[in-house]
Amino acid sequence: MKKIVLIVGASGVGKDTLLKAVKNEIKANFVKRYITREPDTNESNFYLDKEAFENLEKSDYFVSVWKAHNNYYAIAKSHIKEGLNIISISREAIKDFENSFDDVTTIEIGIPKEMLYARLKNRGRENEEAILKRIERYGQKIEAKNLIYFDNSRPLEESKKAFLALLNSL
Repeated sequence: MKKIVLIVGASGVGKDTLLKAVKNEIKANFVKRYITREPDTNESNFYLDKEAFENLEKSDYFVSVWKAHNNYYAIAKSHIKEGLNIISISREAIKDFENSFDDVTTIEIGIPKEMLYARLKNRGRENEEAILKRIERYGQKIEAKNLIYFDNSRPLEESKKAFLALLNSL
């Protein structure tokens, strides 16, 4: 059986760091995304130019496609395996998975707003206006059939242990 665990949360809450920390600690398929921007150092994705991405989309290669910040993201149908699949996605894509698979759990990774602001500021990717827009959108309700909130504000080792326990409980 295919079990899908979707990881969602605002940019800067530590999704990729947390997933990287548990990757070798649990038997799971960590599904890579296809993206139309160069992945940063915390990510492990497949980069495609827009034309190649659109060709795959037209051929029905993806289970889900979404757009964020002028880039396209997708998950390939063929990358979903039997057993536990862990997938970092946009909240906009949750319904695609819920409509395609029977066993879907969504985990929202979150931290306090003040911590998010500091992380986004330290990351240095965006100007103050863009950071404040992200903070303003933070905390919007996520629509999912089976939603679990995970507080990622603890030190990494503590969060890692708690996150592994959560994943193992599923």
